[in-house]
Amino acid sequence: MIDNSRSLEAVVRHAVDAEGNDDYEDIAPVVKALESSGDSSLVPRLHQALDQFLDDGNFYGRDLIAAILAGIQGPAALPALLRASSRDLGDDQDSLQAEITDLLRSDQAAARAIVLDFVSSGTAELRRTGVWALGFIAGPDDVEALAAAATDSDPRIRSLAIGSIPDIARDDRAYRAVVLALRDLDQQVQVSAVSRLGYSGRAEAVGPLTALATDRTARVRSMVAYALGRLGSSEATPALLQLLRDPERQVFERAVEALGLVGGPDAVSALLALAADEDPQRRVEAANALAKAASCDAAAKQRLVLLAQDGEAAVRAATISGLAGAHAEPSDWAPFVAGMANDPDPLVRQRVALVARRLAPGAAPDILRRYTGDPDETVRRLARRELDRLGGSAAGRG
Repeated sequence: MIDNSRSLEAVVRHAVDAEGNDDYEDIAPVVKALESSGDSSLVPRLHQALDQFLDDGNFYGRDLIAAILAGIQGPAALPALLRASSRDLGDDQDSLQAEITDLLRSDQAAARAIVLDFVSSGTAELRRTGVWALGFIAGPDDVEALAAAATDSDPRIRSLAIGSIPDIARDDRAYRAVVLALRDLDQQVQVSAVSRLGYSGRAEAVGPLTALATDRTARVRSMVAYALGRLGSSEATPALLQLLRDPERQVFERAVEALGLVGGPDAVSALLALAADEDPQRRVEAANALAKAASCDAAAKQRLVLLAQDGEAAVRAATISGLAGAHAEPSDWAPFVAGMANDPDPLVRQRVALVARRLAPGAAPDILRRYTGDPDETVRRLARRELDRLGGSAAGRG
């Protein structure tokens, strides 16, 4: 008969001696057996060992004990594991947080009661862990708790809360809490709020977001441009045109991309001007963005065809990448992609190899087989890989 107490002590000794440097496979069968043992008599010793490993900063031992506790107790182990997670031992906590999320989802009703106790804790570290955990199971009833957490004195908690508030697309309470966070004095909280609004699908978010287009920090302005592009509303065009003149390159690049997503005459007009710029990098940005607008704007499509003949290979390659990123329809672009298959620059041929299966499916087998003999090694490698995906690699090898 297996002595579970002796097995647990073996695990503890292993963790003390190994400190994460020994082979887990040596102890894995014992850990798995303890996880499935259901032996609740081990729980006091497990808590003792967990506390000791936390005090010693031994995250390897912490993770072994947490796994056994979770296996034996199920959701009842959550308080111990959440407290362990609130202790920063300098690691990424991947294993521990995976155990926690499994427990959260296994019994959400029981988990929610436990997590809410952490959310309302008087200790910032415990509140932070609770808000993080609540994000995995949050529902409409949790909006008020998370909105309150979004005003916490700890900016890390505020940022987590904004990222965890559920359903801002349909819940006005949630939406208002995120909009309020746009005024936060902490840059990360602002960025979190801007990002959430960008994915909200709510046209009325354009107004609050454009108010931050002149924010003093480039990171916030850049995220504003990104979020306005995701909303895809033409009402964002004036703010994006303003951001197009931003001195920070990251802001400019996000604004160009967003104009392509928003589309419309004014946005396309600005992109066409960029496409004629003397700076090749600006033409590259314009090509990527025009590809996003080309499906519904004839002028954008015509300029994209001209950019495919640009003297700079990077610009020509960007027309292909832009179409791939825009999820263009093969019926619209198959002749265009096939026509670029003979480009003299390997960078362009590499892009064609990557997108031919999707954007030029009829011509792809012939293009890829021909590319297996291309002078450029990368083109040959990509062609063989794409042929494998087509299921027709045999004809192209040799």
